[in-house]
Amino acid sequence: MSRGGLVTAGIALAACRGTLPATEIVVTVDTTFGVPCTIDALHIEATGDGAAMPVEVMPLDADALPGSITLVPRGNPRDVTVTVTGMRAGSVFATARGTASFEHETSLELRFILDRSCIPGPCPAVGVGGYAELPDPQPRRGCGEHGYSWKNALFTVRDACVMREAGMGSVVPGVDEKEALSPLLPAMPFPFWFYGAPVTKVWAGVNGYIGLGDTMPNALKGSVGAARSLGEVGFPGKGVLAFWDDLRTGPAGVCFTLSGQFPDRIIALEETTDRIYLGYGTMTATDINRAKGNNATIGVTDAAMRGCKAMLCSTSGVCQDGAGTPCGYTQFSSMTAQMPFPTLEFDPR
Repeated sequence: MSRGGLVTAGIALAACRGTLPATEIVVTVDTTFGVPCTIDALHIEATGDGAAMPVEVMPLDADALPGSITLVPRGNPRDVTVTVTGMRAGSVFATARGTASFEHETSLELRFILDRSCIPGPCPAVGVGGYAELPDPQPRRGCGEHGYSWKNALFTVRDACVMREAGMGSVVPGVDEKEALSPLLPAMPFPFWFYGAPVTKVWAGVNGYIGLGDTMPNALKGSVGAARSLGEVGFPGKGVLAFWDDLRTGPAGVCFTLSGQFPDRIIALEETTDRIYLGYGTMTATDINRAKGNNATIGVTDAAMRGCKAMLCSTSGVCQDGAGTPCGYTQFSSMTAQMPFPTLEFDPR
């Protein structure tokens, strides 16, 4: 394929259609899904009047799509059916299929866009016609490699401790200083990317955060001190800080519940979009302002160095320095009481 990291290739199709001239078909592919976080590889199969000829195109990178591949027939096939499959972590994610005829043209484009209509699919090709050039890219989100933007979510996040789902569990009940691996099996139950890298494990910390990494975050107060602004050095790794404070868990501990079905499973981390949701119920404390967040920090953070202080970091995680420097975090609030708490959505860029 052209445009990005995919390689231009020809597919030979064993077939015969008489005396019409040899021709070609240009298959163009784009997607509205994140690349490579939601779709990380393509499988393309072309079937003429003879045997199917598969081509593996993997892996994809962020610049690979839109791209094109040229199918050149061996012999003179009349019709070719092309199936494009978007893969995620080795499994089929979305499928599209279309057929083009070589009967009246010597060069045709068969165009595919992998989107929600292609799950489970197959969805049809979006067009057949003469090929001129690659189409403009489809709008699609990033995989967090450029940071996260936050906004108020449009729905309410349910309390995981009162939900009833097949996949659920809790850790660290009734303790003051402890971290533990997610009780779900596996600990990260579906493919998910955070700050441009896949997440394999989820850790819960008593002090109002989860760590997203292969190793325990080691962000307890005894290790890093009190909560502080994400613009300061302190939280040691990649994490989601729902309410980073000096806390103690109740009898239920930190609850995990996996809800929904493929491709829309969620544990506050959402499967297909890699979004993160934070919801807040009624919180109590001896100091009512502390229950509203005046001793807590809320946001998401990478393990990278800080690009700027919090006062210069925008809601999209970019430093307001004129150079577009990534902050290395996106902070909703720090040490400031909220009236009331919204349901928050962090979107990968």
